[in-house]
Amino acid sequence: MGSWCVPYASLTSESTSNTVTFALCYGSTNNGGKYKVQCMNLSRSRGFSQSLSEPSVDLLSYEPSMEFLSWTEHVLVSLLLAALVRLAVTEGWQGVLRAVLVVLRYVPGIGELINWIIHMMALQFAPQLTGGSASSKKDKKPPRVALPKKGLSCDDILQEMKKLQKEKDTDPHAGKMFAYVYTLQDDASKVQKEAVDMFMEQTGLGDHHDRFVREVFQSFIHTNVLNPFVFPALRRFEIETVSMVASFLHGDDQVVGSLTSGGTESILMAVKTYRDRARKLCPQITQPEMVAPITIHPAFEKAASYFCVKMVHVPVGPDFRADVTAMEQAITGNTILLCASAPQYPHGVVDPISDISAMALRRKLPLHVDACFGGFMLPWIEKLGYPVPTFDFRNPGVTSMSADIHKYGYSVKGASVILYKSTDYWRYQLFSYSGWPGGLFGSCSMAGSRPGGNIAAAWAVMKALGEDGYMKTAKDVMETTEFMINSIRNIPGLCILGEPHMTAFAIGSRGINILALADEMESKGWRMERIQDPNGLHCSVMPSHTKVRQKFVEDLRTAAEYVKIHKKASEEGASMAYGLAGKVPDKSLVDDFIKELYMEFYTKC
Repeated sequence: MGSWCVPYASLTSESTSNTVTFALCYGSTNNGGKYKVQCMNLSRSRGFSQSLSEPSVDLLSYEPSMEFLSWTEHVLVSLLLAALVRLAVTEGWQGVLRAVLVVLRYVPGIGELINWIIHMMALQFAPQLTGGSASSKKDKKPPRVALPKKGLSCDDILQEMKKLQKEKDTDPHAGKMFAYVYTLQDDASKVQKEAVDMFMEQTGLGDHHDRFVREVFQSFIHTNVLNPFVFPALRRFEIETVSMVASFLHGDDQVVGSLTSGGTESILMAVKTYRDRARKLCPQITQPEMVAPITIHPAFEKAASYFCVKMVHVPVGPDFRADVTAMEQAITGNTILLCASAPQYPHGVVDPISDISAMALRRKLPLHVDACFGGFMLPWIEKLGYPVPTFDFRNPGVTSMSADIHKYGYSVKGASVILYKSTDYWRYQLFSYSGWPGGLFGSCSMAGSRPGGNIAAAWAVMKALGEDGYMKTAKDVMETTEFMINSIRNIPGLCILGEPHMTAFAIGSRGINILALADEMESKGWRMERIQDPNGLHCSVMPSHTKVRQKFVEDLRTAAEYVKIHKKASEEGASMAYGLAGKVPDKSLVDDFIKELYMEFYTKC
C-alpha cells in the first residue's frame, strides 16, 4: 500500500440494520512516484467487530510533479536554519532560545502552559517582595474592603496611618534609600509645606475636614509609589481604595484597578488598555476605532490622538442622552470600544447605559463608563431615592469604569480610580520592560513616579466620611441643586437643558443671549462655565454653594433682565470668543486658535 497523504481524504458511509460500511478515499504514492486516489472499505457491525478490506477501487490516477513540493520544503527548512544560524552568530544561543520561545507562545496549548508557569512563578515570588509567605491559599483573593457604613474618627485614622508608616515603610529621611525620593530637610522644605497648605483645595466640607486632609497629605508628601514594595503602607492604601470604590459601584470580587492622577489619566489608561487588548486578540484590526456620543469628555479625544485610535462621534437625542441606535450603526469591523458617561459633564445627564450595555454584549464589544464626574455622587443620591439610571457594574456589558476621588470624593487633586471587570482586561493596562540596564521596570499607570500623598489622602478621606458622611453631603448638595433648578425655571427667558440626574445642570435660554449673561454674571463676581451646541452655562453644585444659593439666583435674575435691555453686552468679553467660534464652519481653525491662546498664556508672565 502507498503512504498516506494528508491533503486529500474523503469519507462516506452506508448503514444497514446490522452493519455500518465506510468508504475512505485517500491519496497515495506508489514506488514510481505516481500520485493516486484510492478507496478502501471499512465495515463495523453493531457488535463492534471490524473488518478492513484492501484498496478496491482506483478512482483516479494522475502524475503531478512532486518536485516542486519537495523543493519548497527544502527552501523553507533552509531559510529557517539560516535564520537560526544568524541568530546564533549575532546574539548567541540566548537569541536562538528567545526565538524558539516566541514561536512556542503562539502554539495552542504550549502558550497557555507558558503563561501558567509565569503566573505560578509570580505567585511564589511576590511574597518575598511583600514580606509575606506563600501559603497553600495563595490563589485565594483577600476579602473585599468596603466603604465603612459610618465614618471613622480622624484621630484614629491618623494613628493607624502613622503606625503603618513606621512599621512598614522605609523612612525617606534616614539616608538608607538610593532611589525614589529626593528631598531636602531645610528651609526650602518648610516653604514647600507652607505652599501646599496655602494652595491646597478647600473641599467645602469645613475647616476640620480640610485640616485633616492636609495633615495626611503632608505626612506622605515625600513618598513615591513607583516601586510598590518600598512603601507597603501606600500599596495597602491603593488596594483598599480601589476595593472601596468597586464596592459601591457594585463590582464583584473580580474587579481590579489602580489609582491615577485624575480623570484624564484614567480615561487614557482605559483607551490604551482596549487598544492593546485588540492588538493581542484581534490583530487583523490595524486602524482601531471607538464609538461615543458627542457629549463624551474631551479626554477620550486626547486618548484617541495619543494612541492612534479613531474617535467616532454620534449625536445625542433631544434629551442630550446618547443615541443607542446611532451608536450601533457606527460600529464597524474596526471598533474596539464603546464609551458612555455617568453623567456627561455639560448637562449632568446620564447616558442610557443599560441599553448600551445590552448592545455591547450583543456585539461582543467592551464598554467603558466614564463616571469621573458622578462616580462619587450617583450612588448616594440613588440611595436617597432620586431617580438614577443603572449606570455601574450591575450592567453586565460594562467592562470598566472611571471615578474621580478629587471631585465628589472630596480628596485632594489629583486622585482618580480606573476599574476593570477582571484582570483579563486590566493586564493590558500594565507596562513592563526587562531590558533596561537600570533594572526591571514595571508600571500600572501612565506616570512612573506617583506622589504618595494623593493616595494616602484618598484612602483617609473615604475612611473618615464613610457611607453616612457621603449620604449626608449628597442630600445637602442635591437639595441646593433642586432649589437652583426650580428657581431658574421661574426666571423669564431662561430654562434648564435636559433633565439632570445629579448635582450638575446647564442653563439654556429662550430669547436671551446666554453668553452675554455669563459675562454679566462674572462682573458680579461669579465664575461661569460656558458650553456650546447649544450655548449654555454649566453649573456643578458643591457643598460651598449651599450658603450662597439664594444670592446666585437673585444675581442671575438681575443679570438676565440687564442683558435683555443692553444688547451690546453680547459683543463683549469671553462671550465674543465663544460666539465667533460657533460661527466658524472649520473647527480645526478654532483648535489652532485655542493652541495659540495657550502659547500666549504660558510664554508670558
